[in-house]
Amino acid sequence: MVTALCLLAAGAAIITGACGLLARGYLRGQADQQLRAYAARLASHPFKASPLYGIAGGVPGATGPAGGLGIEVRALAGQVVMRTGAAGRAGPVIPAVRAAVTAREDQPATVAAAGGGSWLVITEPIRYRARRIPYSYSAQGFYVVVTSTAGRGLAGTLVVGLDLRSAGHAVGRLAATVLAISGAAILAVACLAVMLSRALLRPVTQAERTLTAAAAGQLSCRVPERRGGDARRLAVSLNAMLDQLEHAFRTRAAAEEAARRSRGQLCRDIADAGHQMRKPLSVVRGIADAYRRSGRVSAGDLDRMMRRLADETAHMAALADALPVTPRDQQPPQP
Repeated sequence: MVTALCLLAAGAAIITGACGLLARGYLRGQADQQLRAYAARLASHPFKASPLYGIAGGVPGATGPAGGLGIEVRALAGQVVMRTGAAGRAGPVIPAVRAAVTAREDQPATVAAAGGGSWLVITEPIRYRARRIPYSYSAQGFYVVVTSTAGRGLAGTLVVGLDLRSAGHAVGRLAATVLAISGAAILAVACLAVMLSRALLRPVTQAERTLTAAAAGQLSCRVPERRGGDARRLAVSLNAMLDQLEHAFRTRAAAEEAARRSRGQLCRDIADAGHQMRKPLSVVRGIADAYRRSGRVSAGDLDRMMRRLADETAHMAALADALPVTPRDQQPPQP
């Protein structure tokens, strides 16, 4: 499961990178087309531009791309004559454009900015004429009349630049969104996998708990049997084994109990027989003592003593025969 989640995370990372690259390429292509069309319309239609008021009156049919758009009019030597925004805003500073980029007319190029990021820049050859704004005493109080190369004025270069940081931010937000969605999906898949694995391993967990209880002495526990599949066969096999173990332990306990009862009864019988043998033994001992003390006895006394001795001996033999005898191969097992 961990391996599958790792592969899923790697796939999500690859998809996020691919989405970022595709989005970056799409936004770059859109910006390229819009910037090219906007610069072509500016170069083909005369317009007035001022650092304070932007492009006066606008250009028919020209719609600037969204984002940080900057417009500059530069002299042939590269000096900035005028810098403005697209709609009366202060124009952002476009990075220095190399001569090689300036020579590539009508072809957008990417220029690195000094503080990081990049700009998409396009240049167009123009002619311009600078005029002061009446009654304006500001250093920026002038405007520039820009025409195509067929018009009148000084030769220069129109530079139109688009800051690509907004596109980078959009791609970053897209990547963060895709990563967040991927993370949520991976988390959901992980939770589902944990639930599924627990459900699949529930028969094994129940068998483990049952065997643990059986090892602790609770032999009456059984594994729940399901309707079908490997889990049911496992439960049936374990329950059959537990039945055999329980039967064996019960048989052994019954045999041990029977052995204890048999030994107790045997001890009681032996004790009773010993108690009953004391009288015949005392009689035999008395007869022997009387004969030893007298030394000589008459024939009648001797005959009487022998009869009494024979009776007591027969009594002891009867008591010995009454004791239970257990064959060696039928002795009760030891506990």
